[in-house]
Amino acid sequence: MQHLHSSELETYIQHCTVTLSVAESRQTHPILGVRYPARDAFEPLKSYGEDFLQQGSEPRMIALTGLRGVGKTTLLWQCAEYFLTQYEIPTYFFNVNELRNIGESLASALDCFQTIILGKRFRELTIPIILLFDEAHDDPEWASTLKVLYDEARSAFIMLTGSSALLLNTNADLARRMRMEKIYPLTFLEFIAAKSVFQNGAIPLHPELHLAENLRQALFYTDTAVESFTLLQRVQSDVDRFWKDAEYIIPAAPDASTSNRVLLLQEYIYYHNIPAFLAFRNLNLINDSINDLFKRVIIEDIPKISKRYDEELAITKLLYRLAASDELNIEELSKKLGVKKDEIENVLDTLVKAEILHLLMPFSHRIDAKLTKLRKAFFMSPSLRRALLSVVYGQTIPPNLRGKLWEDLTILYLKRLLPDIVLSFAKNDSATNPDFVVETRDTPLLIEVGESKSSRQQITQSGLVHRFAILLTNSESSPTLHGTTITLPFEWFVLM
Repeated sequence: MQHLHSSELETYIQHCTVTLSVAESRQTHPILGVRYPARDAFEPLKSYGEDFLQQGSEPRMIALTGLRGVGKTTLLWQCAEYFLTQYEIPTYFFNVNELRNIGESLASALDCFQTIILGKRFRELTIPIILLFDEAHDDPEWASTLKVLYDEARSAFIMLTGSSALLLNTNADLARRMRMEKIYPLTFLEFIAAKSVFQNGAIPLHPELHLAENLRQALFYTDTAVESFTLLQRVQSDVDRFWKDAEYIIPAAPDASTSNRVLLLQEYIYYHNIPAFLAFRNLNLINDSINDLFKRVIIEDIPKISKRYDEELAITKLLYRLAASDELNIEELSKKLGVKKDEIENVLDTLVKAEILHLLMPFSHRIDAKLTKLRKAFFMSPSLRRALLSVVYGQTIPPNLRGKLWEDLTILYLKRLLPDIVLSFAKNDSATNPDFVVETRDTPLLIEVGESKSSRQQITQSGLVHRFAILLTNSESSPTLHGTTITLPFEWFVLM
C-alpha cells in the first residue's frame, strides 16, 4: 500500500542521491579550496564497505560515534566519494536532523525513498546500494526503523553517525547487527597533516611507514626497559626526519623561550585537536565555540541519554570542578553542589556516554578494590578542559592546571592505542604514586606525566610492582634510560 507523502518530504528525497561533485564539495574548504586530509579512521571504514561489496561480508551496518565536532559527517562524505569512484554504487545521504525540522520521521522518509527513488520495496532490491544517515539518533524511533531497514534491505551497506555511544546502542537487536566505530579527536599526526594543507597548501605530511606501530610495540609490549629503549633507539632517525620536515613545512611563530616543537604541541593540545575548529585562527573563538558545544551536549544530548537528571546548572558546575581537579570525592561534591550523591554518579556516567569524559578506577590486584567509587576524571579532549578553565583564568592557565591538559592528552592516546587494555590510576596513601598504570603483559607499566618534569621520584618511590616505567615530558628531546625508567619526550609519544 502506497502512503501519501508531503511535498516537502518528496522534494527532500529527490535530493538525497549523492553525486561525486557534492561529495567532493563537502570535503573541501569553501574559501581555501583545499581538501580535508582523510582521517586514520577512514581506512577501516573503507575496508568494511569493500568486504561487503566484493564478498557480501558482514558487518554491513557501521555506526560512527564520538564527541561533537570530531568529523563523523566528513567521514561519511569521504566514504561516499570513495564508493562512488571505485564501485559506482548508488549512494544516498539522509540528514535526520533536517528530516525532523520539516516534521518528518526517518521511517516516512525511507517509505518515500522506496516509492520515488527505488520504485520498489527494499526486500525486492537485488543490486547493492549505500545508505548514509547523519545524526540518526535525532529520530526517536531511529533504532526500530534501522532494524527493519537492515532486515529488509539485504543488499544495502549502511553507515550512520551519532553524538553518543549510548544513543546508538539502546536497542539490543540492533546492537547485534551494528559495528560501533569510535571516532576520537585528531591525533597529533592528523593535526600536522591538516595544518600542512591549510597553512601552506602542501601535500599532507606523514611520518615513515610503521613508525607509529614500532613506537607502540616498544613502549607497551616489551618486557624490560632495556628492550624498550633499544627499540626506541632504532627509530631515532625516523623521528628526527619527521620533525625536520614538520618544522620546515610548518614553521611555528618564533619564541626565544620555547622550541618550535613545543609550540606546535601546545597549539595541538590547547586548540586544534577537534577537526571542527581546525580552520579557526582566533583562539578566543575556539574557547567560545567549545563552551557552546558543552551547552549543546547538556541541553540536547544529555536529556536524551538520561531521563533521570537534566539539571543544566548543576552539570555545568560539576564540569568546572572537574576541570580544576580530576580526583572525584562524590560525598564532598554532593555537599558543595547541593546535589544528591546518586545524581552525581548518574551525571558522571552520562558525561562518559556523551563522549565528554573518561573515568579511571584506582589500580588494584584485588577485584573488590576495583569496585570502589573512587575515580579520576579526564576530558575526551584537552581542549575541552582548557575552554572551561579559560572562563575562570582567561588565556593564562596556572602551571598546575596546565599539566592536567597533558594528562588528558595521554589518556586520549592510551584509550585510542590500547582500547582493550585496563587503564587505571595509582592510589596508595602510604606511597608516592605515578599517574597511570597500564596493564599490558603479566606485570603492568607505570606512566608519569609532567609538562616539563625531570624528576623520577613519583616512580622510583612507588611501591607498585612493575616491569618498567615511562616519564612523559617536554624537558627532553630524545629518550633516555635511568634504571628501569625511560624518559620519553612528548614529541615522540604523539607520533603513535
